[in-house]
Amino acid sequence: MDTQNLTTPAAAARNRLGGPKAWWIWIIATVFTIYLFNVQTMFSVVQGDIKSALHLDESHLTMIAATYTWAFAIFQFFGGAFLDCFGSRKVLIPAFIFVAAGVFLYGAATTYPMILVAQVLMALGSCCGFVGAGYIGGVWFGMAAYGTMFGYVQVVSSLSSAIQQPITESLLSHLSYERLFTYLGFFGVLLVVLAVLYMRNPTPVQTHRNPFKVVGTNLLCIIRKPQMWIAAMWGGIVFGLNLALGVVWTPKIFTEAGFTEANGNVGSALLWLGLAAGSCFWPQWSNRIKSRRRPSLIGVLLMIVGLVCVIYIRMPLWLMVTMMFVIGMGATSHMLAFSVGGDVAGGPLVGTSSAFLNGIMFIFGGILQNIPSACHSHGAGFHGMFLPFIIAACVALVFVLIQKETAPR
Repeated sequence: MDTQNLTTPAAAARNRLGGPKAWWIWIIATVFTIYLFNVQTMFSVVQGDIKSALHLDESHLTMIAATYTWAFAIFQFFGGAFLDCFGSRKVLIPAFIFVAAGVFLYGAATTYPMILVAQVLMALGSCCGFVGAGYIGGVWFGMAAYGTMFGYVQVVSSLSSAIQQPITESLLSHLSYERLFTYLGFFGVLLVVLAVLYMRNPTPVQTHRNPFKVVGTNLLCIIRKPQMWIAAMWGGIVFGLNLALGVVWTPKIFTEAGFTEANGNVGSALLWLGLAAGSCFWPQWSNRIKSRRRPSLIGVLLMIVGLVCVIYIRMPLWLMVTMMFVIGMGATSHMLAFSVGGDVAGGPLVGTSSAFLNGIMFIFGGILQNIPSACHSHGAGFHGMFLPFIIAACVALVFVLIQKETAPR
């Protein structure tokens, strides 16, 4: 990083918190988050083509999806710590490169092992994506705006999730999935160029003589904080339930209620739109009333009410999709777990706390996605399959109730 020009008044004006440069760097990091998230979720659309092209079976497809999820969860615990230790430039530029390389390999893969390597490469870069955008919000806009900026990242990510699938299906009607991923790889190269040109912290980051020891120390400092674990528990459950519904189970719930799978896809879109709407609201309201617990409590209660309605009550279609929006709106309260993490950890460890929380959330997501099918395999009916979701949401509510108020006064 160039540290000399940071000492001049002109440089200080250019690097002021919340200024035009701050917004531009935040936009680059946020576009990268949208890019990597949509590239990965495209697997649900292209998996049939991959299965045919590479002569795979269902177990192979499951392993491809699992490879990314678990590799991401493992790498995630270190991504934020490296951001705190090295700064955005030294961490996010390699992350951009890893994701772009993984996307190119995804499109060029001719064997099953190549697909797995592509997933690991993308997971290695992606572990700094969502957390990296949140970190940029904290260092370039100040810790007071950290939760709000993180909420904005969630807004655009959720909106992209709502519209990505039909766009991908439309593109695949004109392109092979190999060519689509090749084009997306070139877009990743453009992001790499922009990162090289602009990505940096507003002030120099002191790199320690033994940075890997510092990373370990930072992680140890985070996991020793009880309030961080409490936030991880309720935030992980709430996020995991939303992920399980949005990625896997909403169409099943709608078809069981007598509607079509297309209606279920609309319900999934409303779930993500609710998440986007909530991301515009909860962090700002939390800051305004100087409370994390009260908005979190209301959000989890909304999710419980919505889950009970869509699973146990027969409703017309308009009310079903409305309840999916309510669930998504309530699920956005998981963003306040990141705010709690930032409050507890403080500015120097904000990246580490975000990565720790995000890693726990994805672990919960992987577990909760599989619970209904496991219950069904043991003879549970439809209501029994989803009863664990209601129980999990109530457990999250208990954790919110025992969470201490951490909002700065």
